[in-house]
Amino acid sequence: MIFVPLLHYFLCKNDYSGNEAGLRYRLTPGKRTVPDPDSGADATKEEKILTVDYWPAPWTIDKTDPALRRREVFPLTDEGRAAAAQYLKDAYDAEPERWNNCPDMMDCDPWEPPAEPDTANE
Repeated sequence: MIFVPLLHYFLCKNDYSGNEAGLRYRLTPGKRTVPDPDSGADATKEEKILTVDYWPAPWTIDKTDPALRRREVFPLTDEGRAAAAQYLKDAYDAEPERWNNCPDMMDCDPWEPPAEPDTANE
């Protein structure tokens, strides 16, 4: 069962991570700048958001191929928190076989970013 803490937990600037079988996920509160149509053409305002990332086991998000990661942003409200929880539930329910059959850490290598080309010798 996917668990998402109450809104107050995120309003206190706490991250939360968890997993359901091989579906790993992280919820991160933050802010973003968005246009403010009520204050003029070039005006902006800050909006509180909840960013949700999920990816397959066995590695951390940084050691998982970016092509396998998913991200969605929700408002940092009770409705946004509920939508984030539903988003994760829907992701799991869409592919339960995938999440229940992720490779073991001993059976695969972590993803590494491609090496930078060595231009010093050119």
